[in-house]
Amino acid sequence: MTFVALDNKDWCKGIYHQGQLVFDQLPENLTRTWKYASYLSDRDVLYASLYAQGRGIDDVCPPQLTEEWEYYKKRLKAYHNSFVEAKVDLEQNCFFDLVPDQFLLELCETKVKIINNVFETTPKPENYDLLLGAEKIIHDIGNRELNVDLSPIKDNLHDTRARALMRRLKGKNKVSYNLFGSKTGRLSINPGTFPILNLDKEYKSILKPQNDLFLELDFNAAEVRTLLALSGQEQPKEDIHEWNAKRLGMTREEVKKEIFSWLYGSKKVDGSKYENLFKLNKIMNQFYDGSIIKNLFNRKIKSDQFHSLNYLIQSTTSDLVLEQLVKINKLILNKTSFISFLVHDSVVIDLSREDRELVNLIVETFSDTRLGRFPVNISAGKNYGEMRKL
Repeated sequence: MTFVALDNKDWCKGIYHQGQLVFDQLPENLTRTWKYASYLSDRDVLYASLYAQGRGIDDVCPPQLTEEWEYYKKRLKAYHNSFVEAKVDLEQNCFFDLVPDQFLLELCETKVKIINNVFETTPKPENYDLLLGAEKIIHDIGNRELNVDLSPIKDNLHDTRARALMRRLKGKNKVSYNLFGSKTGRLSINPGTFPILNLDKEYKSILKPQNDLFLELDFNAAEVRTLLALSGQEQPKEDIHEWNAKRLGMTREEVKKEIFSWLYGSKKVDGSKYENLFKLNKIMNQFYDGSIIKNLFNRKIKSDQFHSLNYLIQSTTSDLVLEQLVKINKLILNKTSFISFLVHDSVVIDLSREDRELVNLIVETFSDTRLGRFPVNISAGKNYGEMRKL
């Protein structure tokens, strides 16, 4: 049965269901809604936002409902503007406590029609389970406040970069990721949240764990190892750039620079030796039909010939990391430790001393991928700016 959440904050538990507003005790027969919320974690619910794969509810609204939906959107905006004018903090109040019940009933009934239309007209993504697992993790991350100590920045306010960063960080202590922010599945950051993906290296120390220390896990040359695995070759235990350098009679730095230039489509590099080394024709025949990439995780991406290799490798690596994150999250579920944030292909865990016996298992789980065992770089520290390799 389709339902609508009345607020996107997990502690504001209220839904619209079968023409009624329901609070606290939710019915058992809930099966479909727009977006995931943590109070639904133990329920078998389908989420239309994952079917829509990045399109918002405005984008999936069918033509016959556009006028109706626009009417309620305008009223919704009017209420929001009145709250801002009255200085009502929407982060500290449930939306459904601030507006008339009749408006909620009418708004949600229209939204139910839109959601039902998504399920009726859009096929379920083949990678739905992976998307849902990742959505649950980034949802939990987005609801948890970071431990941000701004004193290192305040001590340097004579520097224009420090002042600019101070302005950027004002009121931002949560990381909200967009699961569909890039074509290849790499996570991006939603506007108005902590800029973890491009935080100045000089000021990373402002992030501190809530428990005892940060533990960061990062694959060694993940994209190159993905390419090697797709070619059907086993993963070397040593540094992969050293391994490739020996095979090609080059220095490590030469190979590293050239192979990434080739992967990202540079025409300045003669890629023939890498095409042979990684059996490129075999890989592309398996995953590219001339217009669409379909990677190992069933993610589909429209692509021209020029971008096809880059899209395949980047999307496969991104999905591989997401799959490993889901596994790690299951290991530490209901523990004091938790996943604090993600930076591209690395995961940072806020580790509690009482969970330290799990570290080896966490590392082993992260390393053991469906593409073989990937060596993991491990770092730890009392803040994010002073991480020491282990």
